[in-house]
Amino acid sequence: MIETAETQGQQSGRVSTIFQCYRDNFWLFWRIMLPLIFFSVAFDIVGNSADGYFAPEELWHFDTARGLAVGKHPESTGVYWGVIFRFHSFSFDWLWLTVCPLAFVIVQHYRGIKVTAQRVWTEVRGKVVRIFGASVLLWLLAFVGYFTFLFLTSGLIPDMPASPYGSSVGLGLCLIMSVVIYFGVNWSLYNQSIIIEDRTAIDAMRRSSTLVRGVWGRAAGMYLLLGLVSMLLTSVCLGLTLLVFSVTVPEFAPLREVLLSEKFFTLFFGGYARISFESAPSFWTVGVIVIVNTLVHAVLIPVWAMLTTYLYLGRTGESEIVSE
Repeated sequence: MIETAETQGQQSGRVSTIFQCYRDNFWLFWRIMLPLIFFSVAFDIVGNSADGYFAPEELWHFDTARGLAVGKHPESTGVYWGVIFRFHSFSFDWLWLTVCPLAFVIVQHYRGIKVTAQRVWTEVRGKVVRIFGASVLLWLLAFVGYFTFLFLTSGLIPDMPASPYGSSVGLGLCLIMSVVIYFGVNWSLYNQSIIIEDRTAIDAMRRSSTLVRGVWGRAAGMYLLLGLVSMLLTSVCLGLTLLVFSVTVPEFAPLREVLLSEKFFTLFFGGYARISFESAPSFWTVGVIVIVNTLVHAVLIPVWAMLTTYLYLGRTGESEIVSE
């Protein structure tokens, strides 16, 4: 009982610390993220528009799980409603590159040192290649795991083999996802190792694995919780946006019946709604859905940066933080 009370007190203290840090540095966080927010919005709009232009036979999908996508799957137009636990929004896309400068701000705040956005970018400038290189390594890991998963579950294996081969495929999928999750948690502190300890990308990965050792389960639990919050916030915000579209934009009207029913509340528990079109919808609807999705990510990425940075500080101690 005493240990449980102490653990609850530590968790409450961590939440309070994160909230205070977010409040104290709110505008600084957003000034740091602003260039990549603009870039991410432009990249997503241009990328999806290009997909629709060069492959006009593909469908445009608006949904509450990831926002906007262009592709052949699913192959039918119209409205679909279902339940899925998708952590697509937790990738944060280009905004992931801001974790390093945000971590620098958080450490300086922890040490009682005020910094400006210019000071932060000056610190980051000499580490851009390492930051980008480490992000690419993580992206490649996720890419290989994801497409291996698709390879085993797509049309390349049209029908799940009967036992015992079916169980072997299921075991393979579990192993793939386990490897991705294991290394994702192991390397979750690489940003702090790069920006604070001035390490190379590979060395930062090794340093992160060392720091996570012994608290892997606790770290994975915190990341899972943040992933669930990310999924929930994304689904609800995109759901409300599509609900407005269903009332104001005629082509989105078929969504109205779903989003104005009790099914809307399933968005809080893994439910999602999707509408697909054969041709590109109006440009402004594409822009709005991309902006909303990006802003949700921008709200969440500082939370991830604070969570991992305070974990880093707890594992290293103030004495191991490189002094200015």
